[in-house]
Amino acid sequence: AEGAGQLTRNTEQWFYEHLSSYGVSTLYTPYNGRGTVSFGQNIIGQITGTVNPKNIVVIGCHIDARPWYRTSSTSFGADDDASGCAVVLKLAQLFAGHQFANTIRFAFFNAEENGSWMSTDWGAGYYAAQAKAKGENIVAMISADALAWNPNSTSQIAFMVTRKAGKDPGNVDHAIANSWLQAISTYNITGFQPKIQESGDNLDDHGAFWNAGFPAVMLIEDDLTQVNPNWELLSDRVSTFNWPYYVQLSKSLVATASVLAGYIK
Repeated sequence: AEGAGQLTRNTEQWFYEHLSSYGVSTLYTPYNGRGTVSFGQNIIGQITGTVNPKNIVVIGCHIDARPWYRTSSTSFGADDDASGCAVVLKLAQLFAGHQFANTIRFAFFNAEENGSWMSTDWGAGYYAAQAKAKGENIVAMISADALAWNPNSTSQIAFMVTRKAGKDPGNVDHAIANSWLQAISTYNITGFQPKIQESGDNLDDHGAFWNAGFPAVMLIEDDLTQVNPNWELLSDRVSTFNWPYYVQLSKSLVATASVLAGYIK
């Protein structure tokens, strides 16, 4: 989605219709982005837990591809963040019809490229603030952002970003990250090197959940030593994907989400 306008509306509707087609309870959560002008909506799918329905696991991604202010350019957004959205959508399809102890939500956030983690007016910032105001118990949030770019000639690293040690109350972020490492081991997922990055980097939708007091992490390709040069450009295309890496990293998210939600049958 390219900021405001019909393309955004079409993108939102596409995700809504696909989530609904899986039999997942789906809703729009409109927000006001600039004053009283509506700039978009988040799309949320939910499978309600059968044991602890008030415990909520959120697996999120962002459907926008560039900031609103960048009016002279566009982006295909394949890695950033269609790669994350595709996995979250597949999660919903795979999990539909199954039972989980906790409630799991599949969140497609808008306006991440506009710093939604710094605002409560749009995107994940609005969603997390509303969840806090409602007194919801979000026990874990994973933001899947850019999962598919990794040069074949370099080490295949993937990060799960947490708050810094000592700034993670109750080590809740680290508990999510450790569940990721354990799931990778349990299900013998290979093809990349999983690393916990205790940087406290909040520049993504997970940062909005930190602001609201919820446990959250970000799953991302190696963005330290080999940042994808195609982000927010027309060159961000599926043709740049490292598919074996992407598939294995996606499997790790599926496994982790299943563990956190408490798969029953």
